Amino acid sequence: MKLLRGAKSVGQADELSRLLKRQPLTQEDSVVASVEVDVKQVFADAVRRLPVTAETIRKHTEKSVMLRKLKSFIDSGRWPKVVKGAWKHFHNRRESLSLVQGCVMLSDRVVVPETLRAVVLKELHTGHPGIVRMKSLARSYVYWPNIDEDCERTVQGCTDCQLQSKTPAKVPLQMWKSAQEVWERIHVDFAGPLHGTCYMVVVDAMNPTGKVA
Repeated sequence: MKLLRGAKSVGQADELSRLLKRQPLTQEDSVVASVEVDVKQVFADAVRRLPVTAETIRKHTEKSVMLRKLKSFIDSGRWPKVVKGAWKHFHNRRESLSLVQGCVMLSDRVVVPETLRAVVLKELHTGHPGIVRMKSLARSYVYWPNIDEDCERTVQGCTDCQLQSKTPAKVPLQMWKSAQEVWERIHVDFAGPLHGTCYMVVVDAMNPTGKVA
């Protein structure tokens, strides 16, 4: 072992030259990183259309017993062998579930905690869309078990929507075909009361002069 004395013998000390070179990202790592960025962007786009923030969804997700268990199933990949009730909705779609910023996603839809569903339904019903339209809006951004039934109940329980639905549908004016013979077609109506008397008016389609009885 040779002991060198003096800076001239040792040369310039450069700690950076002694660092290990960074390992280049593999193709698999690049794909995973790209997917993670895409998922976060999808999550941000979905939340942007909701009346609640991502942080609010995360906090309420943590308070939900069901969603906390669901997160553990997604994270571990281990699901119960037997699932019942609302769990079937998630189990049947387990391949499409993911976790983003502490929230649960079903493909490109946010799984909304129970405590936030009422406010989300209210927002979805802004403008009073019908059942079909409201379901379509919900399927674009959010998910929870029995969401379609909740949309139906929201529309059916809306007074304004029910009043509009009872309005008779307008139909185009239909013209009668011309009568070919006398008394082939007659039109009957009542007139009055006039001076305490009601009259039956009969008009023959071939003769516009009416008969009053």
